Amino acid sequence: MDWKIETSGREGLGIIKPLWEKLNEIHRHDSRHFKDFYSGFTFEERMRSFDELIDGNFHLQIVYAGHEAMGYCISTARGNIGEIDSIYLDEKARGSGLGSLLVENAMLWMRGRKCSRFRVSVADGHESVLEFYGKLGFLPRLSVLEYSGD
Repeated sequence: MDWKIETSGREGLGIIKPLWEKLNEIHRHDSRHFKDFYSGFTFEERMRSFDELIDGNFHLQIVYAGHEAMGYCISTARGNIGEIDSIYLDEKARGSGLGSLLVENAMLWMRGRKCSRFRVSVADGHESVLEFYGKLGFLPRLSVLEYSGD
């Protein structure tokens, strides 16, 4: 398949909404403790977390097969910390090397923003991606626990 990666700012967010919703459904399905959170979590709510960023600190890559969006990677720069905030590839695009390429592109972009620390958060229950990130140099540093009660 012929793949193409395009970069965008916030104007591209509408394109990735259905892909983000698929990722959120994966997180809901895999979650051991927060299924209700993911069930009620909306794309609009997630994207609001980027509102305070100036345009130069938000980076969106979109993967296309022809005219169809098949994946994306959102990365941000906050001070010296660069983060891969959200990444998703359709099943048809997995195993193609595109995921690694998205992360490598994000790292280059973050370095260009003078980031010296890099991170990615992995949802509980979605540990299957740890090996992928480990091959790219990301290693577990800490676990964050969140209260699930009322």
